[in-house]
Amino acid sequence: MFATRSKKSKSQKRKSDIESENSDAKLVLEIAKSTSKRNKTNRDANTRNKDTLGREAMIESERQVVPHVYAGDATYETQIDTEKDRDARAVMEKNISLNKAGSIDDTSGKLYKGQAAYKNYIAKSESQIGMNKYTGTQGPIRAQTWARSICRFDYQPDVCKDYKETGFCGFGDTCKFLHDRGDYKGGWQIEKEYNEKQMTQRQRIIQGKKIDEVDENEYLISDDDDEQFACTICRQPFQNAVKTICGHIFCEKCALKQFRKTSRCFNCGKQTNGAFNVASEHRQKEEKKTKIAEDST
Repeated sequence: MFATRSKKSKSQKRKSDIESENSDAKLVLEIAKSTSKRNKTNRDANTRNKDTLGREAMIESERQVVPHVYAGDATYETQIDTEKDRDARAVMEKNISLNKAGSIDDTSGKLYKGQAAYKNYIAKSESQIGMNKYTGTQGPIRAQTWARSICRFDYQPDVCKDYKETGFCGFGDTCKFLHDRGDYKGGWQIEKEYNEKQMTQRQRIIQGKKIDEVDENEYLISDDDDEQFACTICRQPFQNAVKTICGHIFCEKCALKQFRKTSRCFNCGKQTNGAFNVASEHRQKEEKKTKIAEDST
């Protein structure tokens, strides 16, 4: 009544299952192989990069060290102006030479030779040609070839230099700068001196010595400090001080040297008439200083 299934169909089904399993395994293996190949390529690239870096380092290390040669920094030429063979002065000199040679008359109206080849009907003298270098009538003046600048940095711009160096200022109370002869120090200098002083005191305490007593009157300004203490001509301490009629004090040598040039006072410009009196107070101070210096030696 009913037909039975043949065994062939079962065997075919088994074969298909086995083949499907084998195909999956192959796919897995192929993927694994492909991944391994990629890793190899990355490794090869890394090794190549290392080789190239090593070669570059070798090339850099093989470069010779060349000493720095002085290029004449103090004698550099300014290169901001027109070249010297093309500026107005060069054109003028060329024009004068061509006019003297007469080559302009030979080729006039036939060949254009530039601005310098124009016919000049007015003859210029040598003095006019020489003055053109400085007056600028023949174009702009040629700049200096060599240029050197000297800089001076003033770290105390509000202090009167004349009063600080000599104790005298011609402007007096109307001077806009500060009349102060004190010495100023930076914060780092004060800290450095303080630390050095503390170190010396500690060493003396360790050695069992007495500590140096601080002189409280060391930095006090006496009444004599308000007077002039140096010559305004030589900017040095007085030597055989003399006083003029107007009351200004100079060294005897400096006053006589100034009198040879002019009979007027160096400070105020008043007429001295060659009268120089002895400044007794300053001479006494000079004698005291010389005695102290001799005793100390």
